[in-house]
Amino acid sequence: MQNEEKIIEQDGKYICPKCGSKRILLQEQCVVYKTLNANNEKLLNPITLKSRMSNREKAREYDRALIDGVGCWYYECRKCGWTSKIYTE
Repeated sequence: MQNEEKIIEQDGKYICPKCGSKRILLQEQCVVYKTLNANNEKLLNPITLKSRMSNREKAREYDRALIDGVGCWYYECRKCGWTSKIYTE
C-alpha cells in the first residue's frame, strides 16, 4: 500500500498524512559488513576469525551496522498501515 503522499513533519514530530496519527515507524536498511570464508562461505567472527559466532556477537555486529552511506528507508503508520515511498541516498 505504497503512497505518493509525503510524511508530515510538525514541530519535530512525524504525522501520518492519511489518518493524522503520530504512531510512525522509520524502516531503514543499513550496511552490515560480514567476514566469510571464501572457500565454503561460512560466516566468521571478524575479530577472532573463528568459524562460530555467538548470538551476542551477531547482535553486536548488527548494532554496529553503518547508517551513513548507502541505504534506503521509508515511513510506515502503525495505526492505519500507510507507507511512504522509498527514499534513497
